[in-house]
Amino acid sequence: MQKIIFGTTNRRKIEDLNEIIKHCHFPAKILTLQDIGWDLGEIEEAGRSLSENSLIKAHAIRNFCLSHHLSYPIITDDSGLFVHSLNGKPGIRTARYADEELSTNPSLPKYECVNKLLRNLKDASNRDATYKCVVTCIRQSGTYFQVSSRSQGKIANEIVEPIQKPYFYSVFILDSAQKTFNQLSKEELKETYRYKALERTLEVLFHM
Repeated sequence: MQKIIFGTTNRRKIEDLNEIIKHCHFPAKILTLQDIGWDLGEIEEAGRSLSENSLIKAHAIRNFCLSHHLSYPIITDDSGLFVHSLNGKPGIRTARYADEELSTNPSLPKYECVNKLLRNLKDASNRDATYKCVVTCIRQSGTYFQVSSRSQGKIANEIVEPIQKPYFYSVFILDSAQKTFNQLSKEELKETYRYKALERTLEVLFHM
């Protein structure tokens, strides 16, 4: 059984990866950042692309592991929503899209990022958008590879309930399903961007 460090605290991502392992019968067990005693807080994502940010996180975790005599493959990911008529925004700032507004006015709802997106698209005729994910895997040897995947869709004119994290899932309509991400079944989500990127990463890691 190969232990793999998954560099996230996101419960949904961990559940996805464990589901892939179970479904595809990969000989793997996931270790989270909590499992390895990570105590360095949030890793600053200072890259200019999803690929750079994913790699930055992977290298930071690898350095931590080396200093703590841990030697396992490391998987990290970075995802973003890229809206065509907004020149790719929010893009790599998807998780921080409304940070300025929320810091100025803490009474705003936590999903202010969605409200901001809808305001910015108010007069847009083109509402095409792409969800992208890049996964980095660093092997014990220090070599690494990256896998990317995407889902094509459009931004809805208004929020579709229920609204919960990831907040943009309430307005991203997947082209192939004509439903927002938050309306997709568990099986339908298996055909989307992040799930596919994680699945392919494990296939490469285990040479399957």
